[in-house]
Amino acid sequence: MRAVLMRRTGGPEVLELTDVPEPAPGPGEVLVDLEARGANFADTERRVAKYRSTPLPAILGAEGAGTVVATGAGVEAAWRGRRVAFYAPSTSGTYADRATCPVDALMPLPDGLDLVTAAAIPAQGLTAYLLVRRGARVRAGQTVLIHAAAGGVGLIAVQLARRIGARVLGAVSSEAKAAAVRDAGGEPLLRDGLVERVRALTAGRGVDVVLDSIGKPTQAASLEVLAPFGELIHFGDAGGLPAPVDPDALYARSIKVGAFGLDLSHDPDATAEARRNLVAWAADGTLRLRIETLPLAAAAEAHRRIETGGTIGKIVLTR
Repeated sequence: MRAVLMRRTGGPEVLELTDVPEPAPGPGEVLVDLEARGANFADTERRVAKYRSTPLPAILGAEGAGTVVATGAGVEAAWRGRRVAFYAPSTSGTYADRATCPVDALMPLPDGLDLVTAAAIPAQGLTAYLLVRRGARVRAGQTVLIHAAAGGVGLIAVQLARRIGARVLGAVSSEAKAAAVRDAGGEPLLRDGLVERVRALTAGRGVDVVLDSIGKPTQAASLEVLAPFGELIHFGDAGGLPAPVDPDALYARSIKVGAFGLDLSHDPDATAEARRNLVAWAADGTLRLRIETLPLAAAAEAHRRIETGGTIGKIVLTR
């Protein structure tokens, strides 16, 4: 089968389309014939071994959509032939024609949901859903500021917070991204002069929740715009690790700083609910996904676009 293989760490040029043996599903796993797979910022971090060494050679990718073609020991044969999507860090690598993943990670798909759209749901959808509902516990009537609001997680988080009944301000870097946030139901704000813009829109009060995936460059502004009893949730550090926070700086407004990381084992019930709802909402059109497609052979180009920060929504690699 074809796969995008990485034999060394480095820039996007290390991603090479080649032929590799097809993986076999182990106990508790299935083999999925992939029609589409998501390209994510986390893939670029693994490519450069940002946080830990990447065993080589490696096939990147933890997210995909397709049809189950084989099952491992202990998996019901009824899964064969079913259309599914999944996010699974323990996959054999989805930048390939076929990939294995744990059966517990599968999201069964209704007939009306196409596989390209389905491939854009799992990683960023689960992140946004659990971030908004469990990490930040967004409530109706709150005002939420989301950084990188036109990204894959951002656009979904805007819609999910609006569905709850929150007002959503979305920080963006261009007019094109502002239009995408507006289409998702948010109020876009250009990053320049962000603190003053937020104060003007909230009559000087500030926001109840900030969702920040950028980190160091946005940390000061994120803290400054919080209303009394507000909360900053870091869920990434694309721009660098946030600085340590002195608790003494939090007392005056009784504000809080927290973090969210996607670990689907923390709350299995919430994860199951997220999988069901995300698929249902994508199928009925109430969750809208912005998708750009590239062929699998263009994985390196997908990484270049993701790393420059110019993408809107999600890049999905097709056949």
